Amino acid sequence: MEFTSFDDFWMPHQGSDGPIADYLRTLEPDLKLRVREAVRSGYLDGDADGARSYAATAWAVRGTVP
Repeated sequence: MEFTSFDDFWMPHQGSDGPIADYLRTLEPDLKLRVREAVRSGYLDGDADGARSYAATAWAVRGTVP
């Protein structure tokens, strides 16, 4: 996964799809901001904001019941 900045990384989590977005919608605004800032701190990891690249893995199983 390639991101141009923290905002690019964070934007999908503010949407309406996915478990992280679902969870964030349950939080009060002040707690949501604290979570965002904690994630931002991890994203930056002491460096300037900018592009980051993360490995992504997806696991899926499909089956049929006889």
